[in-house]
Amino acid sequence: MNIIKRLSKEWLFLISSLAAILTIALVRENPLKFIGYDQIRVLWILFIMMMINGGLKQKGVLDYWGFHLISRSKNTLVLSIMLLILTAILAPLVTNDVSLIVIVPLTVSVAQRSEFDPMWLVILESVVANGMSSFTPFGNPQNIYIYTHYNAPPLEFMTYIALFSLLSLAIAIFTIFFVRNRSITKVSRITKLEKQWWVYLLLLLLMIASILRFGDIFVIGGFILAYIILSDRKLLASVDYFLLGTFVAFFILSGEVSSMSWLQNLPEFLNSGKNVFLTSALLSQIISNVPSAIVISAFTSLWKPLLLGVSVGGFGTLVGSLANIIAFSIYKRDFKSNYLKYFHLYSIPLFLGMLIFFSFV
Repeated sequence: MNIIKRLSKEWLFLISSLAAILTIALVRENPLKFIGYDQIRVLWILFIMMMINGGLKQKGVLDYWGFHLISRSKNTLVLSIMLLILTAILAPLVTNDVSLIVIVPLTVSVAQRSEFDPMWLVILESVVANGMSSFTPFGNPQNIYIYTHYNAPPLEFMTYIALFSLLSLAIAIFTIFFVRNRSITKVSRITKLEKQWWVYLLLLLLMIASILRFGDIFVIGGFILAYIILSDRKLLASVDYFLLGTFVAFFILSGEVSSMSWLQNLPEFLNSGKNVFLTSALLSQIISNVPSAIVISAFTSLWKPLLLGVSVGGFGTLVGSLANIIAFSIYKRDFKSNYLKYFHLYSIPLFLGMLIFFSFV
């Protein structure tokens, strides 16, 4: 029963797996041919990063610094700015999903103590998480994939997407000044760092260095995996294996689809940077930006407009980014406002504005 209940929540995994099976039946290409070195490297990075992030959370590193910062807030405006900046710092380092898993519960906890609805703050936190996570090659799953698949230069990668990330942060902070300000109850929750908390910060830095090609990612990742197995093997359970399975399904799906004869003219259409940008951004509104990046990469060599397209595509509909769904699912446990209505009233115009702006920049 627990497996069925869990599967019912993993809709993207189920849909991608079904689509992969159908394309295998239609195209009849060997699916294993589409899982090569690049794909294994992406899965490896995600696997190791998820264990490190689980360690940081277990040792209380993220909670400790989060509460340490927000305990100094006197009103909701200061609190909001602090939380948005904290989200902006965490997202490029520990991914947009993990940053929201940490930040949104902190937000909800303070809001409950001070008796205010943090709906707008949570919406803006998801905007910042999506925008700022795009800045680094390891900030979100689609970035890891694009960076690895195209062997993109790390400095060029970050320089290219910097304007989008900073613009997203600026818009969110600007917006928070229009949300009602009120005093808040002082945060009294005591958090402490567990023993050897610094080890996982060191492991994070080692993994980031290997992703940026300052070392062999399989050697360094193997060392990290060995350490976790020997010292804290429970972290293996913190890995989102459904996300890894979703990636495998989309690797197969994109490979099978690219083999279809009636799509052979698609690479010509996606030979234009603007077409890649618009297609990836719009497709993200339907199937989310991670699978959009994987599918479209099968038809184009233009990684920059693809990166920008799926980054912009994280805005708009709730399914544009899995991080949006995470923020909503955490918020709705304790608050019953019309979150989806206001999220889309804000996020869709933001998406359209970004789409128009970056179409002409």
